[in-house]
Amino acid sequence: MIPPPGFEWIRDGRATFLVRSDLRTWIVALLQAAAANWAGYVTRTLSGGRGGARVVQVNDQEVVVRPYRRGGLPGRFLRDTYFGMTPRPFRELSVTEALRHQGVPTVEVYGASVRWLTPGCYKGWLATRYVPGASTVWEWACTAPAARERDVVLQSIGKVMRRLHDTGARHPDLNLNNILVRLGSPNTPEVWFIDFDRAPVPGLCRRRPPADLARLRRSARKLDPEGTRLTAADLDCLEAAYRES
Repeated sequence: MIPPPGFEWIRDGRATFLVRSDLRTWIVALLQAAAANWAGYVTRTLSGGRGGARVVQVNDQEVVVRPYRRGGLPGRFLRDTYFGMTPRPFRELSVTEALRHQGVPTVEVYGASVRWLTPGCYKGWLATRYVPGASTVWEWACTAPAARERDVVLQSIGKVMRRLHDTGARHPDLNLNNILVRLGSPNTPEVWFIDFDRAPVPGLCRRRPPADLARLRRSARKLDPEGTRLTAADLDCLEAAYRES
C-alpha cells in the first residue's frame, strides 16, 4: 500500500505504523502506549462509539485514539482481533485522507498502527484530531435546539453528505453518531464525518446515495422511535438540502 502524501511507514518488531511524517516524533510513542494499556499517559474516555476510544493530551493538543473493536456476534468471540494482510486501520486512514483532500470534511488522521500477533492476525489502533466543542448529531439533537438552529445544522449536514457522494464515495455506516457538528460564530455550523472503517475507495462506490439517506433515517428511528428528538420534518429538511446542493 502506497502511503498518502505526508505519511510514512515505520516498522518496529511486531508493530507497523503509518503516521504523519511531521508528527512521527510523538505519534509513534502514543500508538505504542495505546497497545500497552496507556502506560505513562493520562487519558479520558470518549463518549459514544463501540468502546475503548480515549482522548489524550499530547504537547499542546488533544488526540483521539480508537482501538478496533468488533460488534455484534463476532465481538463476543474476537473482540479486538482481526485477520488479513491489508489491515483495516491502514485502509481507513488512506480512505479518510483521500476524501479530505477532495474537500469532504473528515477529521484529520494522525496515524494508525497494527500489532501483529501472527502473520495475518493483528490488533489495530487509529489516532485522529480531537475536535473540541463538537458533538455527534444525536447528542446535538438531544439538546432540543431552537427551530432556526435545527434548520441551519440539518441543511449543512445535507450539503456535506452531497459533497461526499459527489466524490463517488459513500460512508460505510452513516448514522447519527458518525457525524460531528459544532456551532461556530455566529451560529455557523461545522460538520465532519468520522469512522470510515470498511469504506470503499473513493470513486468506486457502487451503492446508490439514496441508500445512505435511508440508512440515516433508520438510525434516527432506532435511536428515537417516537421521533421526539429528530422529527420526520427534520429529516425531510436534511434530505431537501442534500437534493438541492
